[in-house]
Amino acid sequence: MPTVDDGTLTLVSRATRPVQLVIPAHAQYLRLARLTAAGLADDLGFRVDAIEDLRVAIDELAAAIIAGAPPDAELELIYHDDDDAIVIEGTCRARTTEGPALHAVARELLNMLADEYAIGAVGGRRTFRLVKHARGRPA
Repeated sequence: MPTVDDGTLTLVSRATRPVQLVIPAHAQYLRLARLTAAGLADDLGFRVDAIEDLRVAIDELAAAIIAGAPPDAELELIYHDDDDAIVIEGTCRARTTEGPALHAVARELLNMLADEYAIGAVGGRRTFRLVKHARGRPA
């Protein structure tokens, strides 16, 4: 839980278990990925604007890796905290070995909203990794 000391927000470092979410790889279920990210970020003391940035970023990355997935595919997400950041890793079975292509607008959004991200494909699965710091990019 965040604590306040002299008017500044301090995140309490704690070892938490990762949260795993497995949902059908269909766009209508992506709201569950966004809600989970927002809830965990709120628990970590993220500001409202940083939570909204995180919601948009995870939506773009998750949508990219489920595009063209087999009808029975699942989107697997692992959320964990790392000091002042939330890290989200996603994977989904793919019909191709090629990595997903991000639309230019999505790439620009991610460059503005995510502190770090990667997207690609490994072993017949599409993957992403997203990092969002509570206070923005570290110096």
